[in-house]
Amino acid sequence: MSPALFLSLLLGAGLLGLALRTEERRRWAPALPPPLPHPPETTVLLPVRDERLNVEDCVATLLAQTAAPRVRVIDDGSTDGTADLVVARAAAEPRLELLAAGPLPAGWPGKVHALWVGSRGIETSWILSTDADTRHATDLLARAHAAAARWRLDAVSLAGLQEVRGLGESLLVPPVFALLDAFLGDWKAAADGAGPAVANGQFILLRREALEASGGFEAVRAAPIDDVALAARLRKHGFRTGFLRSTGLRIRMYRGFREAVRGWRRNLGAIFSPLPGMAAGILAVLLLPALSLATAILTGRWVEATLLWTAGAAASILLRSGSGHRSIYGLLYPVDAVVLAGVLALGVVGRWRKRTVSWKGRALTPGSG
Repeated sequence: MSPALFLSLLLGAGLLGLALRTEERRRWAPALPPPLPHPPETTVLLPVRDERLNVEDCVATLLAQTAAPRVRVIDDGSTDGTADLVVARAAAEPRLELLAAGPLPAGWPGKVHALWVGSRGIETSWILSTDADTRHATDLLARAHAAAARWRLDAVSLAGLQEVRGLGESLLVPPVFALLDAFLGDWKAAADGAGPAVANGQFILLRREALEASGGFEAVRAAPIDDVALAARLRKHGFRTGFLRSTGLRIRMYRGFREAVRGWRRNLGAIFSPLPGMAAGILAVLLLPALSLATAILTGRWVEATLLWTAGAAASILLRSGSGHRSIYGLLYPVDAVVLAGVLALGVVGRWRKRTVSWKGRALTPGSG
């Protein structure tokens, strides 16, 4: 066997092995329990900034919850008519109210500040923090409460189904979540609170007393990843947090390839810039097989090229299927791997250089909080 063929076999087996391991852990992830028939009273906090395209549908799914929560929308200086849409809906819905976040103080991220404003004066025993780009199945909140009761959790966070449309989003978003699922590891440990502290800001159900005892949203205002920091702070104060998967939560975070690149460059940079060794290892896994495939094609080694492409495409198809995305885009391997590697590298380097980026009209400097 030639060295080139051996290397191709090794890289191909590695890709398939990682994909199979990730998918196995996904399949063993605990499901949300059946809904509680009488869940505790809950207030939903929904921070918004220029969410005209999302806010009405999101609010509708929150008001339709069988758990019948109160919904508090906190407007963070929207200029696109978002607040007007909420006001119109609130006129006919007593469980819905709108608050203004007010001027953003120095050192605060907009979303965390809005959550802090919205959390004041709440008397219900539980709080749900969610985002405008989410859509909730009618029993989702009641099932999250059932998970809190089953595993005696003070906080329940959910990873939902990420919706994608078009070629650009399909190239980037499913590989991002394959990476994040691989990084998470054991979903069983994450669900019952035995694993590392992890959370998804798109859905965090919090026991109010635990949130207040751990310092509230104000305590994580300087954290680069506020949702994970909140889970870690709850753990530090002796509370239990769990993280589960649920297709009852549907999300479309970014619209179009350009917005997805900007958003995931920021997010992946925040996650992996403190872990340079991990980032380097991920880049190697993404780029070495792709570079070997390109070299094999350019030098006419078609057996090696076929082997590498088949393994990479099979891994991509498997991971896309497991996250509820269209498998056909896996045939575009290694384009998806190279795109993810580029976004990850840009995000990590941007964090190291503290490069300023713009998001929804605000300039954000990585690392500044």
